Amino acid sequence: MALGPTLGTGLFIGAGQALAIGGPASLLISYAILSLLTYFMATTVAEVATHSPTRHGTLVTNGFRYMTDSMGFAAGILRWYTLAMFVPYEITTAMVNLGLWNPGTTIALRLLIIMTIVVGSNYMPERHFRTSEWLVTRIKVGTLACLLALSLSIGVGGATGHAKWGFHYWKKPGAMHEYLFRGPMGRFWGLLQCVLHSSIAFTFTPEIIVHRAETLEMLPTEIGDVLDPTIQARLPGKVAFDVVTTTLPYILSSLAMGVMAAYNDPLLTNNGAGAGLSPFIIGMNTARIRIVPVTASIAILTSSVASARSFLFLASRTLCAMSELGHAHRVLKIRNQWGVPYVSVGATGLFSLLAFISVGMSSSIATTYFLLFVNSSGYLSWLVSCVIFRYFRQSSGLRHNTNSYGFAIQPFGTYFGALMSLILLLSNGLVGGISGPRPGPRIARLLAAYCSIPVFAILYFAHRFRTMVPYRTSHSNADMHYSQEVHRGKAVSQISESQHGGSALPGSSDVV
Repeated sequence: MALGPTLGTGLFIGAGQALAIGGPASLLISYAILSLLTYFMATTVAEVATHSPTRHGTLVTNGFRYMTDSMGFAAGILRWYTLAMFVPYEITTAMVNLGLWNPGTTIALRLLIIMTIVVGSNYMPERHFRTSEWLVTRIKVGTLACLLALSLSIGVGGATGHAKWGFHYWKKPGAMHEYLFRGPMGRFWGLLQCVLHSSIAFTFTPEIIVHRAETLEMLPTEIGDVLDPTIQARLPGKVAFDVVTTTLPYILSSLAMGVMAAYNDPLLTNNGAGAGLSPFIIGMNTARIRIVPVTASIAILTSSVASARSFLFLASRTLCAMSELGHAHRVLKIRNQWGVPYVSVGATGLFSLLAFISVGMSSSIATTYFLLFVNSSGYLSWLVSCVIFRYFRQSSGLRHNTNSYGFAIQPFGTYFGALMSLILLLSNGLVGGISGPRPGPRIARLLAAYCSIPVFAILYFAHRFRTMVPYRTSHSNADMHYSQEVHRGKAVSQISESQHGGSALPGSSDVV
C-alpha cells in the first residue's frame, strides 16, 4: 500500500500544530488543497515514468534523463537527504508523542533504543523487510481506523454518555483562527500557516506513490529487455487509485481532529513551544476514557518508528541506485548476500543521529526545525518534477495531451503544482507559533526553512564545474552509464510508435 511509508507522526502530531494555528475549518481546507496538489504532482511524475520506466524507479533516473547530469545529480542527492531527514523527524516526534518535551540526558537512552530498532531493521534481508513492512502498514492503517471510530463515538456522545460534542469546537472557540491579523486577513494567514504545517504529511507522497507503482507493479512482467505495454498502460490507473486511498484517510482524519480538540488547547503546541500532543490523545483525555489514551499513544509511537524505518529504506535505496547508475561512489552499491546495500544503509542511518538534538533543546522545538527543513526540500523536489515534465513534453514533441499514457489534467496540473510549490517554498519561513512564545529563535527557523535552496545550488554548480557537462539536446549520444536503460527506452519507444503511430518516446536520445 502506498499509504504505508507516509502514515506517521506527520499526520498524528504535525496536524496538531496546524490545528492550533488555523483552526478546524482551516485544517480541513488545507488537507483538501494538499490532497488536490498531491494528485496533480503524482500525475506529473507518473506520465513521465510511464513512458520511460526503469528498474531503479523515478526518484533517481528521470532527472538525469531529461535534464543535465548536474541537475539530475542535485535532484537525486536532494531526494536522498530529504528522505533521510524524515528519520530523525519521526524519531523526535515519537519523543513528543510520549510527552518527553524537556531536554536532558534521560531522553538519550530512549532515542538510542528507537534508533537501534530503525537502523537495525534495515539490515534485514530485503524480502523479510518487505514482509515486515506489509505487517506494520496494516497496523498503522488499523490504528488510524480505530482513531477515526473513536472520534465518531466521542462526537456523537457514545463514549462518555454525556452531551454530544459534535462540531462544538467549530463554534467555540471557532472554525478558523485569526493569525497575526484581525478579520479576513487573519483567517487567510491562519489558513496559509495551516497548509505549511500540514505539508509534512504529503511531502514526497506523489513521488513515493509513483515509485512504488513503477518498481512493484510494472517490472515483474518483462520479456527480455522489453516491458509488456499492457502492464505499462496500467500505471496511470494504479497511481490515481493510490492517490485516492492515501489522501481520503487524511481528509477524514483532519475532520476528526477538529472534533477531538479545540485549536486553543495549549497541549497542541506544548504551550507555544512547538509540537505537542496529538489531537486524538487530547480528545480521549478530555473524554476521560481510561487505558485507551495509553494504547493510542503506543500505537502512534509504533507508527512513527515504522515510518522512520520505511523512509530509511527508501533513502538508502535511492543512494544505492545513484551508485549503480554511476552517479555516486561505487562503494555505495555493494550488497551483502541478502541483497542489502549495507554501505548505503549505514551512510543514510547517520542522519538518525540528528535526533540527539533533543538532548540539548526541547523536542518540540527540534521537531519544528526538522519540519521546516523537510518541507522546503519537498517543495524543491516538486519543482524539479515539474521541470522534468516540461523537458519530457518538449523532447517528445507533446504540446498537448496526445500521448497514450497521459492524464487529462495535464499540463494544467503541472503548472498549478509548480506555482503552488513556489509559493509554499517562499512562504515556508513564515511558519511560527501561535500567539505567545515562538518555536526557537527566528534566525534558526529561517535557516531551517531556506537552507535547502543554497544546498541545492551548491550541489548543482559543484557538479557542473567538476564535469563541465553540456546541456542535453535531442540529438545527444548515449552515455556509458545508461546503456541498459537506453536499450530499454528504445524498446518501449518502438512498441509505442508501432502501436500508436506517434513519434519515438524519449529515454534513449536524451542522455549524454
